[in-house]
Amino acid sequence: MNILFIHEVDLLKKVVFEIHSWSEMLSSLGHNVYVIDFEHEWSKENVLDIGSLKTKVFDNISRTTNGSSTTLIRPGFIKTPFVDRATALFTHYFEIERVINEKEIDIIILYSVPTNGYQTVKLAGKYNVPVLFRSIDTLHMLVPTKALRPITFSLEKWVYKHVDKILTLSPKLSEYVIRLGAEKDNVEMLPFCVDTNAFNSGVGTQKLKQRLGLTKEHKIVVFIGTLFEFSGLDLYIKQFPKVVKEVPNVKLVIVGGGILLNKLKELVTELNLKENVILTGFEPFELMPQFINIADVCINPFLINSTTQDIIPGKVIQYLACAKPVLATPLPGMVSLLFGPEHGIIYSEINQFAKNTIKILKHDDFAKSVGKNGYLYVKSNHCEQKISHRLSSVLSQMVKKRLILE
Repeated sequence: MNILFIHEVDLLKKVVFEIHSWSEMLSSLGHNVYVIDFEHEWSKENVLDIGSLKTKVFDNISRTTNGSSTTLIRPGFIKTPFVDRATALFTHYFEIERVINEKEIDIIILYSVPTNGYQTVKLAGKYNVPVLFRSIDTLHMLVPTKALRPITFSLEKWVYKHVDKILTLSPKLSEYVIRLGAEKDNVEMLPFCVDTNAFNSGVGTQKLKQRLGLTKEHKIVVFIGTLFEFSGLDLYIKQFPKVVKEVPNVKLVIVGGGILLNKLKELVTELNLKENVILTGFEPFELMPQFINIADVCINPFLINSTTQDIIPGKVIQYLACAKPVLATPLPGMVSLLFGPEHGIIYSEINQFAKNTIKILKHDDFAKSVGKNGYLYVKSNHCEQKISHRLSSVLSQMVKKRLILE
């Protein structure tokens, strides 16, 4: 099949997440895969750089570890705040239409709404191409400008009503899209997948430990991901002196960057935690299995709010694939799929994270047992090979159904 992915984030700079794994996964199965994105964190190369309306094409894009690649197509835009998205509304429309025709697209997988969702659905209808929407977030809550969220919310509802099928990441997201108007029969859950050839407990970590100054005597807590304000890491670091007091050889390793990074650095200094907290910044994706495997426990202290309540962070599945026990806040979306220790998760309110970290680090047998449970669960339910064939089957059925209806 000729498959077109459409999103509105920078595929080249964005931390590797599902659109990378899905697009390259389908490419590895022999499909021709194209991706349209938007350079959302653009910057000017000089004062005269106002952007361009010309489309850029990047061949052989490969961000994951499976060796496959995709073709990235990036419509142009003007580099001025607000004007960037406004111009993209038009450039994306014409580029999506061109790609559908020139590449003879069989099916579209849509991740976005405000920048190109409406155009995608309209053009797909015009050219009789089925659209699969992948729901991994409550999209309007991700819009940074609050005044624009009601518009995005309206577009969200319209898109959910008009796409051919929606695959959600969690039972809670299924409830969410149906509540917003999606036909129940068109909604199905397909969980996040993980490449267990890359993410597993057998990954070597010696060189990384040497680089970080870690030894076998250390107890290590790991967080991986973008440092959003809702990550809860600032609240966790404020509690961390309690962990240090009870487990003096503890190290907290935070891998990633983002809006919260400078605040975390300040807290580490203020609380005299420089010997116990390592902030690495962003690291290459291929090192993520190593970072996870240095851990005695991995954490996800996300605050529970309208942005996070229905999601299941992909990092959690990667933690579990490496047989690491996970200490996490009880996001309703996570709890609806991952029930507790039997699935590798120990749930805790954020104000009890230090207390529960200490318990886990002092009870090795319990931690290993929980970690093993998580690994067995992921192997049965989130293996990339199984998910890829299920996804490919869904896409084939959608294409066949559309051909029958012609």
